[in-house]
Amino acid sequence: MTAKQIPLFIPALWEEDHFRIIDETLLPWKVEYITVKEVSEALRAVKEMKTRAFGQVLTFLYAAALVARGAKTQNSEPLRERLARLAEEFTEARPTFDFEGIAKYFDPWFQGLSPGEETGSWLEGKIHELVAIIQRTRMERARCAADLLPDPCRLLTHCNISGELVAVAEWCREMGKEIRIMATETRPYLQGSRLTAWELSQAGFRVALIPDCAVAQVMAKGEVNAVVVGADRCAQNGDVINKVGTYPIALMAKEHGIPFYALVQDPGSLASGKDVLIEERPVAELFSFQGRSHIPEGLQGRYPAFDVTPASLISSLIGFDGAFTPESFRQRFQNTPAAASNGKKEKEPYILLYGIPKSGSYSHLSSALKAQRAQTVLVPEMRPELWGAHVIARELLERNIPTTLISDNMMGAFFAQGQIKRLYLFYSELSEKGPVGICGSLLAALLAAAHGVSVELLASEEARQSPLDRDVSTFLGEKVCPDRVTIYPIEREVIPWSLFKETKEGAS
Repeated sequence: MTAKQIPLFIPALWEEDHFRIIDETLLPWKVEYITVKEVSEALRAVKEMKTRAFGQVLTFLYAAALVARGAKTQNSEPLRERLARLAEEFTEARPTFDFEGIAKYFDPWFQGLSPGEETGSWLEGKIHELVAIIQRTRMERARCAADLLPDPCRLLTHCNISGELVAVAEWCREMGKEIRIMATETRPYLQGSRLTAWELSQAGFRVALIPDCAVAQVMAKGEVNAVVVGADRCAQNGDVINKVGTYPIALMAKEHGIPFYALVQDPGSLASGKDVLIEERPVAELFSFQGRSHIPEGLQGRYPAFDVTPASLISSLIGFDGAFTPESFRQRFQNTPAAASNGKKEKEPYILLYGIPKSGSYSHLSSALKAQRAQTVLVPEMRPELWGAHVIARELLERNIPTTLISDNMMGAFFAQGQIKRLYLFYSELSEKGPVGICGSLLAALLAAAHGVSVELLASEEARQSPLDRDVSTFLGEKVCPDRVTIYPIEREVIPWSLFKETKEGAS
C-alpha cells in the first residue's frame, strides 16, 4: 500500500545537483517549492519555518548531500568536520530539534570507507539510501498506528505530521476501520488548518477543525476516542517533545481515559524531556498574520514553540520498529542516567486570565499582581473570536497593567513550568452544574486543577463589539479553512463545581 501522494508526505525532492522544498507557509493557498543549491538557503528555510517536521529532516540530509557532493577528495576528515559543523548550524536555527542526533548516522559510514574511495560521492549515495529507508519506515510506522486505533475511530490530532496522518488514515481504510479526524487549528502558524485539515480533505477523509482551546470541550462531549500526534523529539524515559499544545491534550486525554499515541524516533542520548532546550520563537510570529499586525502597540508576548509531554500521559510510543509502552520504551532505550534534579529554576511568575472581565474587575487584577507577586497578567488569545488579543489586552494596557499575550495552546506549558500562580476565570452565569464560560474555560480550569493552582471566579461582561472571526474558518476575517473541511460547532462550557476548592456560594 502507498499513501495517496500529496506534497507533505515527501516535502523535499532531490533533483540531480540541488533539491526543492515545499514552502509550507504558503499552503493551502499555493503549492510552491524553494530551490536550494547552497547550505545557507537550506538553513534559511528551516529557520523561517518554510519547512518543519519531516521536511527539516530531509532538508538537513539533503544539505549534507550538497556538502558531500562538493568534497572531491579521498581524505575523509575535512568532510567529517564540515558535517559536524553543519549539524551545529541547523541546531542554532531550530535548537529543540535533534539535528546532531541525525548526523550520528554519518559516523559508521566514515568507518566503512574503502581505501582510495572518493569520500564525497560515496557519502552522498549513502544519504540517498537513508532517505529511502526513512520513507519506507514512516509508512510502516503509520500502519502500526492504524492497527492500534479503535473502530470506529474518532481521532484528535495536533499540528501536522508531514503527510503521515494521511498514511494512518489510508491504512485504517484498508483495514476496514471507519475513521474521522478532528484537528486543532494549531496557532500561531495554523499548521492544523492550513496543513493537516487540507491534506486529509485532499485525500478524501472526513476532517473537522477546532480551536486549540476546545480540546477539553470535545473530549468531555465524547467526540474523541483516540489521539495521535507526532514528536519533534523523544527522550529515553519516554517523554515526548512536540509542538506547544501537545501536553494539555495529553493531560485532557488522561482525564477522560482516551488513549494517547505519539509517533516517535529513536531518542538518542536525551535522557529526559526536562533536559531539552525549548525554542522560543520571535513574538512577531504570534502578533502578525500574512504580514498584518493584529495587536495593540506596547503589548508583550511569549512564543515557546514546543512543550514536554511526560511518559506517564502516553499510552504508546510508536517508533520505526514497533509500538512501545513507556515502560518497554525505557527498557529498550534508557542507558543514560537521568540528571540529578536541583529543583525548579525560578521563572517569571504570572497570573492567568481567561474570559472577558467587567470594567470594574481590572483594578482587582492590578491588585492581584501585587498579591501574587507576579510580574504580568498572562492573556491567551481566546480563539476563535480573539477576545484576549482584541479586547482584554487593550483594556489592560490602557490601565497600565503589565500584560503578556500567548496563544491558547501555550497555557499548559506555563502551568507545567510552575509559572501560573492563580487563575482568574470569568463566567457568564452560574448553573447547578457549575459556572458557564467561553470556549477554553474548561481547559483553563482543568489545567489549574491538575497543577494545584487556585482559581478565582469572577462575573464576566458581554463583549461590546462584534468579532471579525466567529469560528475557525477565518483569522482576522481572512479565510484559513480549506474546502471540504467541517467546522466543529463549539459551545459555551460548563466547568464542574468539583474543580473548585471554594463552593459556588464563595464565587465572586
